[in-house]
Amino acid sequence: MPLSEVVLIIMGLLTLAMLAAGICQRWFVPYTVFLVIIGITLGFFAREIDTFSFLLEFQLSPEIVLFIFLPALIFESGINLNARQLMKDIAPVLMLAVVALMISSALIGAGLWLILDINAGLALLFGALISATDPIAVISTFKELGVPERLTVLIEGESLLNDATAIVLFNIILGLILADSVDWSYTGLVALEFLKVFLGGLITGVFLGILTGELMHRLFKGINAFMIMSLVIAYSSFIIAEHMLHVSGVMAVVAASITLAYSWVTRFPQTEIKFIHESWEVIILVCNSLLFLLVGLSIDISLLVTQIDMIMIAVLLVLLARAITVYTLVPASIKLFTLPGISLPERHIMWWGGLKGGLAIAIVLAIPMDMPGRDLILNLTLGTVLFSLLINATTIRPLISRLGIDKMS
Repeated sequence: MPLSEVVLIIMGLLTLAMLAAGICQRWFVPYTVFLVIIGITLGFFAREIDTFSFLLEFQLSPEIVLFIFLPALIFESGINLNARQLMKDIAPVLMLAVVALMISSALIGAGLWLILDINAGLALLFGALISATDPIAVISTFKELGVPERLTVLIEGESLLNDATAIVLFNIILGLILADSVDWSYTGLVALEFLKVFLGGLITGVFLGILTGELMHRLFKGINAFMIMSLVIAYSSFIIAEHMLHVSGVMAVVAASITLAYSWVTRFPQTEIKFIHESWEVIILVCNSLLFLLVGLSIDISLLVTQIDMIMIAVLLVLLARAITVYTLVPASIKLFTLPGISLPERHIMWWGGLKGGLAIAIVLAIPMDMPGRDLILNLTLGTVLFSLLINATTIRPLISRLGIDKMS
């Protein structure tokens, strides 16, 4: 397809997304959920009517998500996150993002292996990729309803860090499956590899964040230069970490964004910081609009219906694993580190608000095409993501009101 047509179609999709935004404001429907529904509808027409078949070329791929959408989405979340509140609650956040994700992956994998008789390695692979959370729809609802900032930081902080954990864990498990011979006695080496990739990304991000902050403070002048440098660090930190240093690109972007945001607060005027945040809001609106339309376009409902029983088992396992980790590890970390308590209603929201999104689809698409069982894992992932967006995301607002969390701020 010629580049001119690609650009024109993207402009058309963005126009459609902006029309959808106006409808969502009137109907109180989560914007991202409505976009997925529109995407599914467009995908249906594209598969059934030849005139719209060109839309099938606009589906998600790992490269599109990891190199175009993910760095921007993570960077914007990082610079807007309350770093001080995050550090106060770093224990429960890390418990959810690392320990809980690993436990959840094991529980989901074991459940699929026992109930559906899926290959153990493939079941663990699904557990790892589906355990990452993507709370975009939830966070926007939080902001509208005035949910306590601590709860927002807990959920958003968990999401930022568990994206990195999920990708690293997925790559390790996939590597073990693809190896000619798997020796599970190398558990210690696997753990060391995980720490190297995770902590390597953290160190890389902090270094690049400090370096960029110094450059912006000493060499670059003007709001436009600051904005461009923020774009540069968002994408370059991911690529340098992931492809040059072979450590976690997601973790590098998280660390770089939080480090840079801290230097802005202490060194730059509020007017310049406000301009950067407002500019990033526009970038993220574009990214989210295209991402969730593409998520919808990637879902073929007719294929999912044929495996609805297995998809519902997967959904129940995901919800159960999430419940076990949230209701046990969060209070345990609070007690262990003597932190202020997290109420039971707040834990209900943390459980139900653990949405799945584009990252899970991007990761599952990275499974080699010739791997046995790939299509089943793909459909389980698409079905779980769809359930999460259509059910969890649309019911989170009434659940927040019913539990009185909007009155706690």
